Amino acid sequence: MYDVAVVGGGLVGSSFALSLIKQNPQLKIVLVEQRKPDFSTNQDGFDNKIYAISPHNLEMLMTLDIKPNTERFGTIQSMNVRGDRNSKIEFDSHDCNSRYLAKIIEYRNLQQSILAELEQFSQVEFVYGTLNEIWDNDSVILKGDDFFLQAKWLVAADGANSFVRRKFDFTVEQIPYYQSGVVANFKCEKPNLNVAHQWFTGDGILAYLPLPNNQISIVWSTDRVEELLALSNEEFAAQVANESNYELGQLEVITRPAAFPLRLNLVNDFVRGHIILIGDAAHTIHPLAGQGVNLGFGDAWELAKVLAHTNAQPDAATLSRFVALRLAEVRKMQMTCHMLHRLFHNRNQIVNLVRNFGLNLVNNLTLLKKMLIRSAMTY
Repeated sequence: MYDVAVVGGGLVGSSFALSLIKQNPQLKIVLVEQRKPDFSTNQDGFDNKIYAISPHNLEMLMTLDIKPNTERFGTIQSMNVRGDRNSKIEFDSHDCNSRYLAKIIEYRNLQQSILAELEQFSQVEFVYGTLNEIWDNDSVILKGDDFFLQAKWLVAADGANSFVRRKFDFTVEQIPYYQSGVVANFKCEKPNLNVAHQWFTGDGILAYLPLPNNQISIVWSTDRVEELLALSNEEFAAQVANESNYELGQLEVITRPAAFPLRLNLVNDFVRGHIILIGDAAHTIHPLAGQGVNLGFGDAWELAKVLAHTNAQPDAATLSRFVALRLAEVRKMQMTCHMLHRLFHNRNQIVNLVRNFGLNLVNNLTLLKKMLIRSAMTY
């Protein structure tokens, strides 16, 4: 029997497993993923799955002895946010005595380094295949096409459409945004200067995230997804450049656009029996603050401490404290992003004036800006 089965070998699931085995090498862990990842194209262009990793979480990852290719990291040293009536707020890492606000890192670059380190531990096994059934009695039984596993605990990190969450009927309230996040990468005419940009346009939100070699990644929250994905590379680049008022000049597509639906998932409990949810299986968030994966990493670090220190035998009170701690952090960020989204999509003219006035007001309150920056950097 395994001590812990982790379903979902993405960034959050694999980093949880690595943190857990580093803290308690006596445990037996199995990582269950549908298929073995292929990293053979890691050096071919830039992945369009890009994440803004906070300084706190990057530091935590590096303490796990992973070795990603840091030359492919982008750096956000400052950020310019603009409303739809010439309002703005500007954040700079120097305001809080930091070298950067976040690092922009490709999924496959980070994932390869985490899995490579995990493979050094004989106590960690990898099982690839489709998971068909799960039973939770005195222990958890997992059955797939080609495997049959038993574990004391199952940690589900299998994403926003979590099979495990649905199987065990966790209560989830879903709030759709009726938009998708369109992602792509571009080469820029003008240097990005390690500055991130974000535009609240009234009917969408466009973000530019700096990459090395004068390139950017974008996330465009929009309801025009079918129209945009049907465009040629040249037409799509022109649309993105125009939406930003040519902030970085003409753009050239280097990674074709892809899209994912946007919705808010509110789960009120992350534990049921011997099943524990983390990452997107436990919560989703609007990407306007770039904090989704950072919340997932927070789950991973806290749960790894709980299971490592209790030798994978935590009592109900310990798990309740874990849930309370994580729910408080998750809800704070979920509601902040949700209200910002609603605020900037409100067509009322009075609300429009107030929100743009508010942006300019905050921009002139240095102490408040520093508090906001520090809060985001520690997620």
